[in-house]
Amino acid sequence: MQPKYRADIDGLRAIAVMSVLFFHSGSSIFSGGYVGVDIFFVISGYLITTIIVREIASDSFSISDFYERRFRRILPALTAVVLFSLLAGFFLLTPAYLMELGKSVIATTLFSSNFLFHSDAGYFDRAAEMKPLLHTWSLAVEEQYYIFFPLLLILIAKMDTRHYLRWLLVLGALSFISCVVVTDSNASAAFYLIPSRAWELFLGSVLALNVLARTENRWARESLAVLGLGLIVYSVTCFTDDTVFPGIAAIAPTLGSALIIYAGINGQTSVSRLLSLRPFVFVGLISYSLYLWHWPIIVYTKIYSIAEPEAVTTTVMFIATFLISVLSWRYIETPFRKRSLCGSKRSMLSASAIGSLVLVCGGLVVLLADGFPQRYSQAIPERFSSYDTDWEHWKSCEKKSRKAEQMSDLCPLGAADKTSSFILWGDSHAKALASGLDMKAKEYQVTGAIAAKAGCPPLTGIDRPGQTSCHRFNQSMLALLADAPEIHTVILAARWTLSSKGTRYKNEGGEPVSLVDLQSPDADNLSNVALIEKGLQRTMDELRKMGKEVVLVGSVPDIGHEVPSAYYVAEVSSRNLEHLISPTRKEYLQRTGEVISLLEKLEKTQSVYVVKPGPYLCNTDYCEVKAEGIPLYRDDNHLSTFGSRYIGRAYDEMFTDILLVEK
Repeated sequence: MQPKYRADIDGLRAIAVMSVLFFHSGSSIFSGGYVGVDIFFVISGYLITTIIVREIASDSFSISDFYERRFRRILPALTAVVLFSLLAGFFLLTPAYLMELGKSVIATTLFSSNFLFHSDAGYFDRAAEMKPLLHTWSLAVEEQYYIFFPLLLILIAKMDTRHYLRWLLVLGALSFISCVVVTDSNASAAFYLIPSRAWELFLGSVLALNVLARTENRWARESLAVLGLGLIVYSVTCFTDDTVFPGIAAIAPTLGSALIIYAGINGQTSVSRLLSLRPFVFVGLISYSLYLWHWPIIVYTKIYSIAEPEAVTTTVMFIATFLISVLSWRYIETPFRKRSLCGSKRSMLSASAIGSLVLVCGGLVVLLADGFPQRYSQAIPERFSSYDTDWEHWKSCEKKSRKAEQMSDLCPLGAADKTSSFILWGDSHAKALASGLDMKAKEYQVTGAIAAKAGCPPLTGIDRPGQTSCHRFNQSMLALLADAPEIHTVILAARWTLSSKGTRYKNEGGEPVSLVDLQSPDADNLSNVALIEKGLQRTMDELRKMGKEVVLVGSVPDIGHEVPSAYYVAEVSSRNLEHLISPTRKEYLQRTGEVISLLEKLEKTQSVYVVKPGPYLCNTDYCEVKAEGIPLYRDDNHLSTFGSRYIGRAYDEMFTDILLVEK
């Protein structure tokens, strides 16, 4: 039994999907458009619960019928989008990114992509623009809800239907508390995982029970509806990427949606009449296809454009998205939902199983084939190995660094079978520099070691707000060096630019960076640059007490674009990469100026030796992103193994002036 059709709910769907669409397109007006997903959750909870409760009450509910309807609603269009993403990815993604897509295809098909994208989130989380199926996390949350929710309602119904509200309120409250608590400690988990999202669906489910007092008074209904719309508009236009979300902030869009639905139960309001206008209703009808198609189209448009798409390209992208979504709704969604295709339950369930198996196999083939590096010419694939053994080696050294109790526990650099005389200490940029330093150390027959932890520059007493892991790691390194008299030189390397600026560069994904001084709480008003100087000074003072020489390695230029991906697309489309993504020398100096000034100051006042990679990567006009036809970066800011070795010349004077003298 279907609930009575409400056109205003389709209009509300339109508000939700357009908010998401404009947000993903980069509209500053829709800075909080991501809350459209929360609106969808409330609507879904309301509609599905209405159907289930009515069918349970009439003793006509069937689990198999329920899942058949879900499959008809979800799988056909989703299958088309996944196949499109795989096909486009085959032509536009590097082997490494195609393998990531293969994983997300499998996870999406199994409605577990929220777990995958949560596990990927963090310091090395690649830009969202490189994940064509990222938006399927919300489908996974809904389907996980629908797996268990009908069973819960059946169980409650067997005990006493009057207990529906009690259970939903208790479970919803627990989920909301989880959301608030987890958002503070692990925002990624709160955002992607169902325990902290279920309350939004429960909110819609409570409305569907029709146990709340009716709003017979017209002005009361009008007031509630206007308040609800206001909360949604406020969320969509005032929330930003910096809003702590979901947490408490998620109340505004979800409550706003609930108020609009609730106010319209007993009759129309001015808001429901507005949302019932044909344009809103039509967009609401195609909202599922529009949601599915918009993100892969945006992602692949940006990948192919390499640089930010121009206005004409963006306009064409919007038009194409709507046309494809309408066709998807008309010729894929509708025939399956109206049983024009796979009319029987058995045929639909069989088709669903076969389609899912095909998609999973497609994802597995991509993974087993290592992202098909043999595509296109024989020259290109060699530059895009999906598995960089050198980088993976230095990456594995982080685990050794965290557990090291003596120098021999660390990964070695340079000549073998000799006592280490230097150590490279820093964050992920130290790991990226390791290949070049290792090459030069072998050339000069010097031995060293590497100690690195991602996201942790070697700043004593300095960490990110609410964290102490970097502080603990840096303290452990100082303790390790205090017991290592054989180490004469300590080379400090980090992504100083990110720590000083605090902001990501151009199209780079990831959270902003702020710093705090754990040893001087009264230093909260200091800038990031001042805190870097303070932390560096402490580190250098400690090392000099031990009799160590200190070498600082300056920042490499930030690019702000995924260099291997951009290079790959530029090669296959015969375009000039440097003209598209290379930062100009002026941009480089603007981005790095504060760090350059700080290092020059320390070089003069502290007699610290400074290695400067910049001059080896930037000419008088722009900074290079490739050399000898090979990318110098492995992403948008870390040097590739080739790039690390390419700037190896920068260490020559350091070896001759310091390390060989000590030797």
